[in-house]
Order: sequence, then structure tokens, then C-alpha cells
Amino acid sequence: MELQERLKIFFERLRTAPPCANAEEALALVCRLIEEVEEEFCAVPREASPPKRRIGRMYPPQADSITFAEGGTIQAITSGHLIYCCADGRILIEHIRSGRVELLKLAAKL
Repeated sequence: MELQERLKIFFERLRTAPPCANAEEALALVCRLIEEVEEEFCAVPREASPPKRRIGRMYPPQADSITFAEGGTIQAITSGHLIYCCADGRILIEHIRSGRVELLKLAAKL
């Protein structure tokens, strides 16, 4: 299955997943769903250490691409997206080149 199709599945699973209560839960959800979608649909084998070049497989944000901003937001950069996991659990994913918001997931109501 092509990467764009898998990305659509990831976004759909993220949209329908239960909302998160904080930034850490939100980032964990993003990472888990990326791994699940790729294990299920990607023909490219997973490498133990994600390569720096594109190989046709999505990987969760890596430690060197994650920053912790004031206010509790966790920001992550992937090869094509900026991911914001907000302190209240909201998730915003923005396409880097176009600046288009591809997903906004609301936080859990506490």
C-alpha cells in the first residue's frame, strides 16, 4: 500500500481514537498509531534505527525531533509534518510545505 494511503489510515485512526488528557498521552497515541498502521500495511521492513532518508515507511517522531515548549506543548517534526501535542491533549498536525492543517483532534473533557 502506498504511503499516502497509509497516512490517510493513520489520520482516520487518530480522529476516531479516544481523546487524550495531556501532551504526553497525545504523543504516545500518535507514535502508537503510526507503528500500528505501518506494521499492518507497509511492505518496507522496519529498521531498528530509523534512517535519516525517506525509505517509504513512516516512523514515529524521534527524540532528536521532539521539543518541549512553554506551557506544556510537545512539538515534533517528521519528514513531512509538524505535530503539536498540546498540554490539554489536543493534537494538531500541519503539513510542512503547504502549512495546511491536516488534523485537529480535540482534547478529552475533564
